[in-house]
Amino acid sequence: MRKTTSIIVGAGHAGLAMSRCLAERGIDHVLLERGTVANSWRTERWDSLRLLTPNWQSRLP
Repeated sequence: MRKTTSIIVGAGHAGLAMSRCLAERGIDHVLLERGTVANSWRTERWDSLRLLTPNWQSRLP
């Protein structure tokens, strides 16, 4: 069984940034994401509106 120091849940903005920070410091970690990394940036959008957040987070109609 592999042991790790840290686990990051979610590969969104914060998760990816934290993963990079830990890697730069040589801290062993695992990044968990239930979907494809950064997939919501492409798939959860309206055709005519561009935001930096997924649709469900903005709660727009």
